[in-house]
Amino acid sequence: MLSAKLKKLIYIAMFAIFTAGTFAATNDLATRFLDKADAAYDDGNLTDAYKYINQALTLNKSDDPDMNVIIFARQIYKQCLTNMKTEYDEQLYIDIVQNLEKFPTVDNTDLQKLVKQVQAIQEQKKEDELAAQRKAQDKMNQDQLNAMREQSASMKEQSEILLSQSEENSRRNEELMNELHKGFEESAVAQKEAAKASQEMAKAQMEAAQASKDALETNRVMVEELKKGNENNQKSTKTILFLIVGIVILILLIVLVITLIARRGFKNQQIQQEQYVQAFRQLAASQNTTNRLMLGNVVDMYGGPGGPGQLKLAGSSRWTPAALPDVEQTPEQQEELRNLAVKCEEIGSRIDQVTGRKNNSKNVSEMVYKIAIQLGLPQGESMLYFCAAMIYDAGFLELPEELLSAEQLTPEQRKEMQNHVNLAENRLDFVPKKYWEVFDGASRCHHENMDGSGYPKGLKGDKIPQIARLIRVCESFISMSSKRDYREIMDKETALEKLREQPQFYDPDVVDILEQII
Repeated sequence: MLSAKLKKLIYIAMFAIFTAGTFAATNDLATRFLDKADAAYDDGNLTDAYKYINQALTLNKSDDPDMNVIIFARQIYKQCLTNMKTEYDEQLYIDIVQNLEKFPTVDNTDLQKLVKQVQAIQEQKKEDELAAQRKAQDKMNQDQLNAMREQSASMKEQSEILLSQSEENSRRNEELMNELHKGFEESAVAQKEAAKASQEMAKAQMEAAQASKDALETNRVMVEELKKGNENNQKSTKTILFLIVGIVILILLIVLVITLIARRGFKNQQIQQEQYVQAFRQLAASQNTTNRLMLGNVVDMYGGPGGPGQLKLAGSSRWTPAALPDVEQTPEQQEELRNLAVKCEEIGSRIDQVTGRKNNSKNVSEMVYKIAIQLGLPQGESMLYFCAAMIYDAGFLELPEELLSAEQLTPEQRKEMQNHVNLAENRLDFVPKKYWEVFDGASRCHHENMDGSGYPKGLKGDKIPQIARLIRVCESFISMSSKRDYREIMDKETALEKLREQPQFYDPDVVDILEQII
């Protein structure tokens, strides 16, 4: 019995000693963290001071906490919150709020006031930022509205100019037609007068011939009479001979006068004909001007200087024209292609706007058209190539604006950018089905290479559509000889040599023709 009580007392004593040792060790450790916090605070290292004081507070949880730890913790917390009024640290702020709940002995009115002040300051900053964002958005919206108004005014002005030019052309055409009618009337009168003069000349020649015949007969009679008369009368004979010679000279003068009158009539007729030809040329030139206005003055597609009449046709078996409708056979087909070109020019301008390449669509389409003519393609098919080359990059209209304006592309963004060749078909619904193959080849295959290393299908050589090979060369040449953000401009000779050095990418036949036209 005594032994059991003794053991119990021993256990109690050992527990008390262990508890006292643990408490002493804890207090000692808390004191060490407090000293570290104090040293860090004196060094201006508020972050470490805050960390060490929290560790001291964790060890100071007891019924009789050390007030030095609590007072110093309040000082550090207060300093942290005061600093956050000017330099806000969201994570530190959340941590302080949580620790104030964790260590209620540290919390007091001053700290709660500081917490509310920091919170109010941050809420005010958020409201100010939202207000600034709304103000910036309003300004951007207003700028866009002003830009749209300016664009609308510009389009209206251009429409008025085109309308004025169209009216002026109509007036000129009407004047030319009036001059032609007047010319026709004058020609008819001149021809009538010339015919009358010819008749009169023929009649005079007949009369002159009859007069000559009568004179000859008279002379013959007179000669016979003279022979029968006095042969010795030499004086009379000479007089008669002089009379005969005078009559013959008079007849010749009459014939000469009639001939001069006829020649003057023919000359007047030739002058009138030259005037009609000149009038017709002026009318044709006026019509060509109207055509160029309808197509944005990009190219004279139906003749004129620089057109098909001035280019030497050349070709080979590789460039056999495709089986396309002859768009120049009827006026209706010509009008259909003109309307198609106007629509393509409108879309091409939008493509240049979103890609930041000024006049790229116009320049590429003009060059493709000239090469097609030089290759010996029909006028109608060359016209169709011109239209397709205007919108070969229509797929860019389907891509997001931030992707097009990005300065550097990630591999994923680059892959998305290359997909524009497959998106163009969404913008080609206005193209007649009979022309679809040309437009689809232009938009989908213009990044294919001659050695099959291009995309999207990896086509090789003549498997690449003809229109796509032309665009591939023209686009690269214009890009090399134009200033871009990522490359300085090259002169035309250098750009052409660059194309010639890469036959694995560019069709050498097309590059040869390009050299002839630049």
